[in-house]
Amino acid sequence: MISNLTAAEPSPDPALDALMDSALHEQFRGALPTVRRLTAFRETVAESVHARIGAIAAGKVSAPSQMTIVAAHLLTALINHEYQHDQWISEVRSDNLGHALPPDPKSDSLHRIDGYLVLNPRT
Repeated sequence: MISNLTAAEPSPDPALDALMDSALHEQFRGALPTVRRLTAFRETVAESVHARIGAIAAGKVSAPSQMTIVAAHLLTALINHEYQHDQWISEVRSDNLGHALPPDPKSDSLHRIDGYLVLNPRT
């Protein structure tokens, strides 16, 4: 999403797009790929995001001031999305496996809202 919205880059693996699209009902997302393929996809996406955010931070984009604002909001959304996954995983580990939930990280910018850890950098 970040690469697409900030640089119009194509998906690193278009065949996985439906699988990653939470707007699609699960039955329409297709079969799960191998762990190796998912790992490669994740690594490629991470490299692309780091490169793109780095270029924005270095001002090596057109409209660097505007892109800095866009990037900050997109990264905040990405972080909050990952915190949501962490919450779900923690709940499964706690409810189904009896593992204690880890303590929340400490930051004035982190809050619990509707049961989810949320980054709000404006606080």
